Amino acid sequence: MSMLWEAVRQGRILAEELIIDCHTHMGPWFNFNVPGNPWAEGMIQAMDTCGIQKVICMPHVAIATDYLWGNRIIEKVIKKHPDRFAGYCTVNPNYPAAEIEEELERAITNGPLCAIKFHPSAHAYSADGPGYEPAWAFAQEYGLPLLSHTWENDRFCHPMMFVELGKKYPDVPILLGHTGGSPGGNEQAIEAAMQWHNLYCDLTASMSANGLLEVLVRRVGADRIVFGTDMPFFDCRAKIGFVAHARIPDEDKRKILGLNTKRIFGL
Repeated sequence: MSMLWEAVRQGRILAEELIIDCHTHMGPWFNFNVPGNPWAEGMIQAMDTCGIQKVICMPHVAIATDYLWGNRIIEKVIKKHPDRFAGYCTVNPNYPAAEIEEELERAITNGPLCAIKFHPSAHAYSADGPGYEPAWAFAQEYGLPLLSHTWENDRFCHPMMFVELGKKYPDVPILLGHTGGSPGGNEQAIEAAMQWHNLYCDLTASMSANGLLEVLVRRVGADRIVFGTDMPFFDCRAKIGFVAHARIPDEDKRKILGLNTKRIFGL
């Protein structure tokens, strides 16, 4: 019997487990309501309900309208809550390369942020386009994790696109955000991860089919799956249950819930 599932089934907080959420946002979103308090204090309250020790965050505004402002928001939060938050430096490829390079140096080399975030769909720009090249090169130089939104057949960021990007930037751990999103996108992300070693599947999703995690462990391996919730978009408790309920060993669940992210991000 799974000790983790038994604890969750009984409604106990997984306080003794390492749980790190690699994919969170912060603040309001422009086109629908985010219930509750979407800022740091509300997120900490939600984290404490299920034992999430730390989240890696990029504010909504960073992927919507102002990436520079968004980066500064999470920097302030990290300064106030360094034990609970880490942050992505979001980049917008529609801006000049010199500005992006300057922001990466400021926020990561000389600042508190620890990884890079792309949202090709929101920025209407292909993940393999020239506007993203400064960020790819920076991530390769420093071996930084890079999280990108991915979705089935999205012309800006379909999962299979990242096979060639992974080969081009082999020192970059690439997190396939949402594991391609839809069931078809899940399959594309799995195929991509099976083709190249530095691609990771991020569990963040609004829809996750029953049995998906078992398939991911069997085909990709537990060492290349990371835990994410999309909080505060979604209640983080459901994804804890999704992992705890899976028919995989507790050893694999612990890797997925936090150990892999700790290793990848050097936390």
